[in-house]
Amino acid sequence: MGALDAFSKAFSLVVENKGVYLLILSALLVVSVVQLIFPVNHPSSVARTHVLGNVIFENYGAVSEKDFINSLEISFTKLLVFVIVLSFVEYTAVKAYWLSVLGENYSPNSLFGEALPRIPGVVLVNLLAYLVSILLAIVPLGLILLGALTMSPFILLLGVAMFFALIPVVLTYYSLVVPAYIETGNVGAAIEALGLTFRHLLSALGYGLLAVLFGFTLSLLMAPFVLPLSISGVNPLVIMLLEAPFKAFFVAFLWAGGTFLYLELRGFIRKGEELLY
Repeated sequence: MGALDAFSKAFSLVVENKGVYLLILSALLVVSVVQLIFPVNHPSSVARTHVLGNVIFENYGAVSEKDFINSLEISFTKLLVFVIVLSFVEYTAVKAYWLSVLGENYSPNSLFGEALPRIPGVVLVNLLAYLVSILLAIVPLGLILLGALTMSPFILLLGVAMFFALIPVVLTYYSLVVPAYIETGNVGAAIEALGLTFRHLLSALGYGLLAVLFGFTLSLLMAPFVLPLSISGVNPLVIMLLEAPFKAFFVAFLWAGGTFLYLELRGFIRKGEELLY
């Protein structure tokens, strides 16, 4: 029931908190436009020649060290800016949904002020969650490799089944990490969210599957608008502008549903039942 409740409640939370959706949409638009306007120009190979007698030798593929370092610096700077902006938006959005679920009022200014000093924490818990997900994926990937090496269909299929079952669980896990950080206030929230996910594995699997199906449905709805333009070679900025509302809605849905699911699994909703219902 937790997965269905979170899935259904996510829609109403997104609709009730339109300002949060607009914040997410704005962030995605800024990131997309910056990527388009300031692309990373990977240094092209240059030909370096030297003469030996009457023969001229050309060495291709040599890249200027200065250009290579500049490219890395630009890439790192953009990644850092994107991570900071998205972490700020994620904390603000999740905290807004948190307060909305519990029936509490909030002001954007207060949320912005609270989110700013929490950006490093959000970055760390998301990074830890990413590393934990990689570690979790080692088991099914190891089984797939073992099955291929030993030519055992049973082990191979078991590994494949575990891998595809892990995807929705990890998706749910990611959506619980920042709510856990809001409650605990420390980077151990990544482990807290992991424990909560596996203690309620069926709910995590169910919500993740519903989220995947919802994302697939949004992709189908978006395709008639985007595919013809992509084929016709229209300006990429136009395509980004068309995709952004769909992507923002999916992100908002994922964060809203994850927040509701976390509060439900932790018992906050039962404690605040009179406020909600």
